[in-house]
Amino acid sequence: MNQEISTEFNGQEISAEYSVDDDILHVYLPDGEIQTTELRGLKPKSAAMMHLKSYASRKCKSSR
Repeated sequence: MNQEISTEFNGQEISAEYSVDDDILHVYLPDGEIQTTELRGLKPKSAAMMHLKSYASRKCKSSR
């Protein structure tokens, strides 16, 4: 079952879904990209948020 996270970046709300399969986090970013991370004790929501914030930062840079 997928969970959803959201963050605000430069006044824009950005959301993504994530799921965990065994110890692997899958983050489904708004552009269709899927990023994965082996959790090794990390909290899934925190790790997913890092992927989302990185995506937001890249998106902001590419739109300038």
